[in-house]
Amino acid sequence: MLQEMSKKILLILTFLSIWACKSNASDTKYPLKITGTITNDVSGKIYLERLNDRNIGMKIDSVALTGKTFKFETSIPEPGIYQLNIANEQVIGLILDGGEILSIVADGSSTPDKAATANVQGSKNMALFNEVMAEMQKFSSVRNTLESQFQGAKGEADRNKIRTQYQSAEVEMKKVIYPKIQELGTSMAGIIAANNFLNPETDFEYLSQLKTRLEQEGKNHFFAKMFIQTINQKSVGTVGSIAPDFELTTLDGKKVKLSSLKGKTVVLDFWATWCGPCIMSFPGMKKAVEKYKDRDDVVFLFVNTFERVAEDQWKDHVNKFITNRGFSFMNPVLDIGNQTSMTYGVEGIPAKFCIDKEGKIKHKGSGYLGSTEAVYNEMVEWIEK
Repeated sequence: MLQEMSKKILLILTFLSIWACKSNASDTKYPLKITGTITNDVSGKIYLERLNDRNIGMKIDSVALTGKTFKFETSIPEPGIYQLNIANEQVIGLILDGGEILSIVADGSSTPDKAATANVQGSKNMALFNEVMAEMQKFSSVRNTLESQFQGAKGEADRNKIRTQYQSAEVEMKKVIYPKIQELGTSMAGIIAANNFLNPETDFEYLSQLKTRLEQEGKNHFFAKMFIQTINQKSVGTVGSIAPDFELTTLDGKKVKLSSLKGKTVVLDFWATWCGPCIMSFPGMKKAVEKYKDRDDVVFLFVNTFERVAEDQWKDHVNKFITNRGFSFMNPVLDIGNQTSMTYGVEGIPAKFCIDKEGKIKHKGSGYLGSTEAVYNEMVEWIEK
């Protein structure tokens, strides 16, 4: 339906509210230089702000206006969505990767007959992103016109004609934005544009390739992680998909790498000490572990994740839980920081995956099945069939 397609366009234009989220920034600093000129009479400070999960600018640096100019030689904690706040009179959005040298000319304030405008130079990525946004806004205008015509159409023939016009407009829009999004690549602007302006149903091959490139380039800032998690949620668990590799450590310090287990059937059980359904499923899992304890080609990995303790307390906390509960059969591996669960797109626990001898996921499940026997039977079915 045309209405359903139009809703998608309205949603993706709200990318700031969707993606301006909290971050787990590293200690790495990313340099940034900005020189600016203000054309109107404005006094006060210029603030460099980072948008938080409520789209509120959090101040990370500030400079005073010198006459009508200002200059930042600073750094940002990681790639993300930022803004310049000009004396609380004008806000200029910035999509930054770090390393930019920007030149900005801004009005600085609105007048009764003109809203404040700004021109940002020095970032090819921001310029390309603005071109994509302009094309999307143009397409949105076409969509609104077609939507109005669709609502007033008198018969199915007219509605089909309008649907065809919409599809043609969408194809033409894609011809323009797709090469630009590809050129943006793994930049912040590229991640946001791909996430919001491409359709997972028709563009999944590119989205999957972008995810792989982010992983290969070692990009681990918040937006990269969220994009990777989003794509994994759409792909992990489908029959035949490759299980993402990981290396985790057991309580006794042994390293376990998934790819080293190729040739074996591997069951992953994501769990946490505070998770009631996880604990209720353990008797069934223990029974399954005991059934296959003499099978070298079957491995159970109990992946401890989402713990509500500081990372430096994680190991001791889990060790005490295992000892007090008598769950030594688990010998868990520790997903400290939750990176593995994010990679697998885990949103709720318990979450279980069965990986075949070729390293492909053949089963996926979540939640507690209600009884020890049900959990045990599911594991046997996964492994045997």
